[in-house]
Amino acid sequence: MAPETPCFNQLWSAIILKNVTARNVNSYIRKTCSEYYTIPPGFVFRGVPILLKAPMLVGLKMRKKKILLPFSKPCYGTMLFELDAAAEDFLVLRSALGTGKVKKESKR
Repeated sequence: MAPETPCFNQLWSAIILKNVTARNVNSYIRKTCSEYYTIPPGFVFRGVPILLKAPMLVGLKMRKKKILLPFSKPCYGTMLFELDAAAEDFLVLRSALGTGKVKKESKR
């Protein structure tokens, strides 16, 4: 019996975008997330290598405790997933991915 390996399907909770380009993903994340970072292909998150064709953005939604994470599946193309996140997940991404973009909140 082969050892069980980490699978991306164990991470995600909802598909936000399906069969899209990196440009679509990056644009969506810039518009909807207050904080985002560039994630390289092969980055390991929660023990799962993130398959991407090129670097893309990963978005953090602090108030909703969600992470928007791109992933490319060979037979399905690039997708954007929304994952439930703990405070530790945000810290891991910030420390591993370095400087990112944090939008200033408007004072309405």
